[in-house]
Amino acid sequence: MSGIYADLRILELGAGAAGPMATRYFAEQGATVVRLESSKRPDFLRLLRIAPDDPSGLERSPMFALLNPGKRSVALNLQEPEAQALALELVRWADVVLENFSPGVMDRFGLGAERLLAEKPELVVVSSCLFGQTGPQRAYPGFGGQGSAIAGFNALTGWPDREAIGPFATITDSLSPRYAAVLIAAALLARRRTGRGQHIDVSQIEAGVYSLSEMIVRCSANGEVVKRAGNRDERAAPHGIYPCLGDDAWIAISVCGDAEWGALVAAMDGPAWAADARFASADARRANADELDAKIAAWTREFGAWHLMAGLQNAGVAAGVVQNAHEVLRDPQLAHRHHFVTIEHPVLGPLIHERSGFRLAEHSGHFDCAAPLLGEHTEAVLGAVGRSPAAVRDLVARGVAV
Repeated sequence: MSGIYADLRILELGAGAAGPMATRYFAEQGATVVRLESSKRPDFLRLLRIAPDDPSGLERSPMFALLNPGKRSVALNLQEPEAQALALELVRWADVVLENFSPGVMDRFGLGAERLLAEKPELVVVSSCLFGQTGPQRAYPGFGGQGSAIAGFNALTGWPDREAIGPFATITDSLSPRYAAVLIAAALLARRRTGRGQHIDVSQIEAGVYSLSEMIVRCSANGEVVKRAGNRDERAAPHGIYPCLGDDAWIAISVCGDAEWGALVAAMDGPAWAADARFASADARRANADELDAKIAAWTREFGAWHLMAGLQNAGVAAGVVQNAHEVLRDPQLAHRHHFVTIEHPVLGPLIHERSGFRLAEHSGHFDCAAPLLGEHTEAVLGAVGRSPAAVRDLVARGVAV
């Protein structure tokens, strides 16, 4: 394999998105990422299969497949002491161990961070959970849905006269792995310099709060609590999503100053209403945003979204088509950068996978295989730590490797 992490070994334990998304970056850059899982208590993402009664069972989840390409799977029942001992052998094999269980779970398996670093001081151990490993709420086993609310995202998302609706999906599950990946890279660099590993404690809540730093700074500076405002913006008008020709077709337009306003007026062929005093300045446009939005919408609905976006962008106006999933998959810019790649999954067939949003000049990255079947590589990986095929079959027969 090639990639900047071709010699790196990562052992991953846990479930869901936050852990797998962090290690996925390293798999794309050539690292050997081994998922330690079990059919006794499978990753809940494996249960999000196409049809609940599908005979393929745990191998029919597109979500699991898309989050775990290029990885290996070892099946061990960590309720068994012998499996815990095998897991420790894999820890000694690894450079990085990442887990996203609730605090205390790894300790119950005899695999807590303190034990792991005692076994291998140069190890990088990552613990990722909702609240972090310390504090009065550390044991709360929540998900990103609660995380987005507690961190403050939901209070900012929606319309001022309606209930909070929250951002799409579980946003802290998507934010925290980005921090975790960067922290792993930093810890590996520190290890190269010092020879020592360390324990990284990632809190989804804190990653979310940090991402809302403007809201926090404004409150700490003058007591201001930023409220949800729909598509309104404090600095731009017009600023919103406007209807276009066709079914459920929309365009986003944002105008921040008089120069951009002039460019938009010119693109609209200078309608008489644009000269009205209500729209003569940025402050006036913001004060009369409802009327302005109605005028803009009456104009945009005469045009196709893509045609309008191209014209406005060429005129110097910030504008973008509101794309649905089908349109994103066909986006020409993403296609040019090879953002989507198709990988053949042994059960699900060809699946479109996303690559990371960056390219390294010498190693653009790739996935060498689809997401693993549960326990697909148990024999091969345990073989790397000295277990013969016959010994692995015995472990399976006794319920240790399952």
